[in-house]
Amino acid sequence: MPASDLYKQFEYISNIDHIAGRHGMKIEVSSDFEDFRQLRTAQQKRLPISPVFDCRATGINGANGFWIKGTSEDGELVHLQAVRLEDLSGLCLAEHLYKHRDVYAPPGVEVDLEQTDYAATPASHRITGKVCYHGELWLKGGPNGYRGHGLTAALPRLALALAHMAWSPDFMFGLVHPMAACKGLPAREGYMHLEPGGILWQRKGSEDIYDEWLVWMGHTDLQHLLRFPPLALYEQLEAKSKDSAFTSRVRAAA
Repeated sequence: MPASDLYKQFEYISNIDHIAGRHGMKIEVSSDFEDFRQLRTAQQKRLPISPVFDCRATGINGANGFWIKGTSEDGELVHLQAVRLEDLSGLCLAEHLYKHRDVYAPPGVEVDLEQTDYAATPASHRITGKVCYHGELWLKGGPNGYRGHGLTAALPRLALALAHMAWSPDFMFGLVHPMAACKGLPAREGYMHLEPGGILWQRKGSEDIYDEWLVWMGHTDLQHLLRFPPLALYEQLEAKSKDSAFTSRVRAAA
């Protein structure tokens, strides 16, 4: 990689670290997935850890994964996300998801693995090669939380940038709930492609379907994304968030 391109990528990451610092958040990157497992297990108000990122279930380690942690000024855990690299040479994503359907099953949802549809989107048949899965994305909410701010347009892009620098993957993908997709979350995170029906999980003992849509980017998409540090977008979202909060307070007082 040319030194100029490498510098731009470091500048991109520094940009995100600066944004996190504005909120008093310290960012750390680790490949110790036993530590990640312990942190996730301690989050009793969240659903269990996804097996694909559980080192005791799938053997993920520093060779094929990393995770990102954000802590507040007083040391409280306020952010997590993780990335896993898979070698899908000679295999498409649809086949991979079916073969490993047990580890991608949504925690906390009883599903019928045999009746579930893992190959509903066109892209899942084209995605192959070095492929990264991006998941376990969490940001503390509530009165003292960080959701609803521009951080949602910065923190996920850090994982995308680091994966690109570490492995230069052919594709990156994630799975997102339809309601989150319809609110524009994948666009905030930096994903350029969205397809309904990534996995249609069949619930056990029911005709109900639990949908997860497929978000993904190719190698050239990642390269293009890294041309645009998220500071400007972050500031626009922050301004909109403050305007909305002010309007709500005015209406409540009227």
